[in-house]
Amino acid sequence: MNPVPAAVNAPRTPSVNLLPPEIGERRARQRARFVILLGMGVFVLLLVGAWFFAYSNRQAAESDLALEQDLTTQKQQELATYSYLPALEAVVANSQNARAWVGATDVEWASQLKAFFSAVPKDVRLTNLVVTAASPTAPTSSDGTPLAVLDYGNLSFAGTSSTPVNVSDFQDAIDALPGFENAFVQVITLEGNTDTDTAYWTYSGAVRITANALSGRTTTTQEIVPLDENGQPVAIESEG
Repeated sequence: MNPVPAAVNAPRTPSVNLLPPEIGERRARQRARFVILLGMGVFVLLLVGAWFFAYSNRQAAESDLALEQDLTTQKQQELATYSYLPALEAVVANSQNARAWVGATDVEWASQLKAFFSAVPKDVRLTNLVVTAASPTAPTSSDGTPLAVLDYGNLSFAGTSSTPVNVSDFQDAIDALPGFENAFVQVITLEGNTDTDTAYWTYSGAVRITANALSGRTTTTQEIVPLDENGQPVAIESEG
């Protein structure tokens, strides 16, 4: 028999599988069993890891919950130290409402009338002057003019002059005053005195009182009330 050429690269000794088929099958079953057991082991390890992860998260959540409950208790205790604030707020609101109630119609009429007289033309002689002031419980009623509105009061007047007066300038002069608005002036008649044969003009009008006329005497300065170590307000001793 001729030797196998080296170019074929054949093994020097022949390889013959002499194992019986049942041994090969048994080894194949053992390999399959090993793979199955390995897969089950990995699956069990994954289950254990997932359970440990969930357990750790639950422990952390319970720990955070305990801390938050302790913090809530502390905040509730701290909040209890401010239990006086609703009552104090009611007292402050009552004080503010009282000042607003008292000062809502507090007008210094002397200064307001003095300002009104300064706006009246020199040739006009006032013959009637009526002041209607609002009360804390109700505004004034209408003064009967086309510009009537509910306000802090109204001033009605009447007068005469020997020469005609520019009504627009008269109204503008009144409206320019800080405490008045919506002035309305009209010429009633042109009359004459038969004894002296002198003609004169009569005027009537009204003007509303604005918030600028309020005195502001009930306005007070608020002070910050200090607190003691328990969070309670400290009484402030009045001077004098």
